[in-house]
Order: sequence, then C-alpha cells, then structure tokens
Amino acid sequence: MTRNEFMWGLANALAGLPQSEITRITEYYDELFNEALDEGKTEAEVCESLGSPEEIAERVRVEMAFVRAEQKPDAKSMNAVLLVIIGLFALPIGIPIAFALISVMFGLAVAALAVVVSFGAVVIALGAAGLGCFIGGIAIIVGGGAWFGIGMIGAALLLFGLCVLGGVGSFTLMRAMLRGIVRLCRSVYNGISRHLKGRKQA
Repeated sequence: MTRNEFMWGLANALAGLPQSEITRITEYYDELFNEALDEGKTEAEVCESLGSPEEIAERVRVEMAFVRAEQKPDAKSMNAVLLVIIGLFALPIGIPIAFALISVMFGLAVAALAVVVSFGAVVIALGAAGLGCFIGGIAIIVGGGAWFGIGMIGAALLLFGLCVLGGVGSFTLMRAMLRGIVRLCRSVYNGISRHLKGRKQA
C-alpha cells in the first residue's frame, strides 16, 4: 500500500465523523508518514507498521464513544459504546476485543442494576411509609388526637425527605457506576489493543 492509498482509505473509513475530527486525524497520520520517511523507511513499511485504515478508524470511533460516555453516562451514550463494540466484530483483530468488552459490560451492568434496584426498593419503601404516616396523621387529627397526628405528619415529611434524597442518591450512584463501567471497559480495550498490536508487530 502506498501513502496516498493509505490516506485515502483512512479518510473514507472515518466518514461520518465531524470534518474537524477527520482533518485532525489525517493530519496526524500524515505527519507520522513524514517522520518515518525522514528516518529512511519506505511507504509500504510505514503502512504496515500503522495497521489498516479500517482498524485505525474503528479505534478512533471506540475511543470517541468511550469519551462521550464518560462525560455524559446516559442510555444514548452507552448504546453508542455498545454499537461501536459490536462493530469490532467486522475486523479480525477486533473480535477478541469485542468478546472481552461485551463480557465485562454485561457482568458489570448486571451488578450495577442489582445495586440500583436495591436502592430503588428502599426509596419506594420510604415513600410508602411516608404516605402511610401522612394518611394516618390526618385520620388521627380528625379523630381528635391533634398532637399525635401532627407528630405523625412530621414523621411523614421526614420520610418523604429521605425518599427524595434516596432518589437523588440512586440517580447519582447510577451515573457514577455507568461512568465506572465505561472507564473499566476503556482500560480493557486499550490493554487488549496494545497486546494484540504487539503480537502483530512481533
């Protein structure tokens, strides 16, 4: 493969990304070519050391998906990560990475879901208890037990407050756990990629 063929293939493989990102990446690899050629390497040797444009483009997409998911860990960004991981199956070198990442994501997602469901159950229980205390307090006041009824309503307000705090805490915890899953998957991806690249060069 020649330099022009490589750069053309890379630009095509990056299609769909923002133009500014495509320009940044192609300029980076163009500079790598300049440096390698100055060291006396041939264009074919440089192309072989860099890997295929398709593999490079897929690494870029995965990295971008990880970065976005870390910055904003929501359902949309997590789906984007999953889609680019599934896209790795299209590349022979990406198959072991995809299997590893899907296994890690699935295991951690199940654990995270169990924790979030547990917190959710506590929040629902607090809300139900608060509602019961509130209704009970109103009934007691109507029945003539003003002070005890007021105390019940006070307890209900406290439980409602704990319910709100628990809900906010559950949401924050969920986001933190999703961010942790993304970071761990990113670390696994980078580690396996370096290992496979080292084996390929060896």
